[in-house]
Amino acid sequence: MATSDNNAGFSIRVTSRMTGLSPHTLRMWERRYGFPEPARTDAGARRYSKVDVERLRLIAKALEHGYRPGEVVDRTLEDLQALVAEQVQVAPVVPVAAPIDGGAPPNVADTVKLICSNDADGLRLQLRAAAAVLGPKAFLASFAHPLLVQVGALWRQGEVSVHQEHFASELLATQLRAMLAGYENTAGRPEVLLATLPEEKHGLGLLMVALYLSVVGGSARMLGIDMPVEGIIEASRTLNIDVVGLSVTRATVATARGHIQALLPELPRRVELWLGGDGAVALDLNDPAAHVLDTFYAIDERVAQWRKTQLA
Repeated sequence: MATSDNNAGFSIRVTSRMTGLSPHTLRMWERRYGFPEPARTDAGARRYSKVDVERLRLIAKALEHGYRPGEVVDRTLEDLQALVAEQVQVAPVVPVAAPIDGGAPPNVADTVKLICSNDADGLRLQLRAAAAVLGPKAFLASFAHPLLVQVGALWRQGEVSVHQEHFASELLATQLRAMLAGYENTAGRPEVLLATLPEEKHGLGLLMVALYLSVVGGSARMLGIDMPVEGIIEASRTLNIDVVGLSVTRATVATARGHIQALLPELPRRVELWLGGDGAVALDLNDPAAHVLDTFYAIDERVAQWRKTQLA
């Protein structure tokens, strides 16, 4: 079915990034199950609706809980929402670990030692204990972020290997996703679209911001890493979000500046741009719609200001 509005809906590439399902999988399900059934542009390109994307996102979560595609692909949005909510509620509770040293609360120095000794089980327990003892906001600001900074510094000094840095990042990402699951069925504002720009491959910061936003009553839409500017613009318009949030590292400042200058004029007038990461300050942008958030607690201030001006 062709649509006369070539800008309606999401392209298959953007849909893939938003749901975690590959374009190949989307095409295969379309042939095998009749869903998704995207509209088509005059040129024949697939365009997926917001409802399609939400159903696909929930289907992907159901697959993570052990369901097969044939069991869930044809379910309605309401059925999928209930199914995923039920799985989150019945998921086994992981016991909170005692502090690794037998009494002291989890700290960054001890956690780095676990990474350097390749102790994956000890690191998992330490992350769970830190999350339980500190709570999500302090876990992010006082533990997870300093831990990443320390590991990055040790990697540059040659004291932490690439595989140790990667395994630490993956275990931290798993912990963050587990914490985010508790906010999965909540919706708040501002609604923030989170992404990184082309050539930026680091996405752990996006997960951290998504959790922090959820804790302070906002809502995060994860678009993902290495997104083309056109994809970010498309999503910002179609999803009717309030804010675009970008993570910028020092390694990509030079290219990020040009991408952001191309992005800003194309964002809907009411949409703000929030910039985080260790490269954000160096961007030196002079635009009233762009705001640099250089700490997690700066998110609290920006959210409060946004609500004061937009929801008054």
